[in-house]
Amino acid sequence: MPYAEPLSRKEIEDRLAELPGWELSDDGTALRRTYHLEHIPAAILAMHIAGIQAELNHHSDLTLGYNTLAVSITTHAAGSQLTAKDFGLAARIAAAAAAHRAE
Repeated sequence: MPYAEPLSRKEIEDRLAELPGWELSDDGTALRRTYHLEHIPAAILAMHIAGIQAELNHHSDLTLGYNTLAVSITTHAAGSQLTAKDFGLAARIAAAAAAHRAE
């Protein structure tokens, strides 16, 4: 049994519309966003996100740059397809990024 049920294309499009700045990967199996930070090191935002991921027991791929943090989210246990858990994590990450004034 999958970790979470994959979303339909329509559900993905509807939920993506609620996450400004996020996009689908080229193959449509992951949510992606790159945040740019001017006021704090990107590592501080990465640490905040790591705490959220631990709380939700759902983890994304983070790529840390000097003043950027790229995020990629998918549900591997659902065959690397998008689920409601991915969008929940993305919304929490978006709120954390806004709190850190990341764009």
